[in-house]
Amino acid sequence: MLIFVAAGVVGILARARRAAVDAQAHRADVAEAQADEMAARAAAAERLRIARELHDVVAHHVSLMAVQAEAAASLLPDRPGEAARSVDLISQTARLAMTELRRLLGVLRDSGAAAAPDPYSERPVVTPAASLSRVDEVLDHVRSAGLPVTLTVCGTPAELSPSIDLTAYRIVQEALTNTMRHAPGAAAQVEIAYEEEYVTVRVADTGTPGPGAAPGAQPNGSRANGLGTRGFGLAGIAERVSSCGGTLTAGPGQPGGFAVMARLPVR
Repeated sequence: MLIFVAAGVVGILARARRAAVDAQAHRADVAEAQADEMAARAAAAERLRIARELHDVVAHHVSLMAVQAEAAASLLPDRPGEAARSVDLISQTARLAMTELRRLLGVLRDSGAAAAPDPYSERPVVTPAASLSRVDEVLDHVRSAGLPVTLTVCGTPAELSPSIDLTAYRIVQEALTNTMRHAPGAAAQVEIAYEEEYVTVRVADTGTPGPGAAPGAQPNGSRANGLGTRGFGLAGIAERVSSCGGTLTAGPGQPGGFAVMARLPVR
């Protein structure tokens, strides 16, 4: 009896230990799967963020270069001086685009470079981060491309979180880029209003194509479809605003033209 009882107790203890080991292994597998899923989500979010940045940088600068290239072609050979200024602006815009692309792509290289630094690799280009404090640069660029734009700031500028600051900057940049694409010859107005807990950014244009509009240019009302079939400009703005917990309205303005307005939390 004693032998049988001892054998039964040993068997029960062995089975309990085996069950505990199996449960621990299962918990480890579940934790590893959850960690992999979180890493995949973080990677997907980072890819989406980089895709947005690449779209905004490339779309803005390439649009400026396209406008100036068309202007230079129309000015030659009657007004070579003005055509030369347009060509100079194209080269400046291209250099700015390359600088921003190097800064953005440098983020992708930093993780690998930190593990195995290469003394022969190019030094990263250090440039100030895009923010509302640099919005005058965007306005100067589009003015030089022939888009009259005014800036109005209401309230006391508040210190914004980096993501909110970048989102507001990209909204202004993308909205003005859309104006140059879809309403050549129009005039635009940028309004930035600071409140205690929110910042509101509004970009509106007159929507009246000028006599120098490019052939086949679409009226600005077509930009309402930018959230769906006509590209990723307004869709990218909507995604940015949504990720920040803000609200966005975009559509025909009053009495005409097109307006984009985003209300973003300060933090």
